[in-house]
Amino acid sequence: MMRHINIEQFSNGELTQQINREMEAVARNIADPNTEAKTSRKITVTITLKPNEQRDFITTSITTKSTLAPTLGAVTALGIRKDLKSGDIEVGEIGNQIPGQMSMDDVQASSPESGGTVEVDGKTVDAETGEIKSDKVVDLRKKA
Repeated sequence: MMRHINIEQFSNGELTQQINREMEAVARNIADPNTEAKTSRKITVTITLKPNEQRDFITTSITTKSTLAPTLGAVTALGIRKDLKSGDIEVGEIGNQIPGQMSMDDVQASSPESGGTVEVDGKTVDAETGEIKSDKVVDLRKKA
């Protein structure tokens, strides 16, 4: 009858340490929101036993390997256009903005000496409110 081996103490505890290390990797992978939640993870333990010629001595090797869920892919949209003046092709990430649409980031911050205004498409614009500045004041109270 064969004497049982205490797995906790096998190889001076190396088997248990390797399994615990792989369990940590699996737990981190499961907790990672960038992986698919329902994908199965796996830990494989390989114990290789190699006897000598006389069969009275066995060399053992222990390896553990975890199979984790891959990270989720990222999806984006690219816009492509040709600069009609230079002929250059331009590619850029679209994001939340419609191609060709101006965003607030396109308006450069105003400098103190400009009185809080910037030049946009040939018009003076209040940088804080986006209001187009004009010397013409329309009195809406006057009857035509």
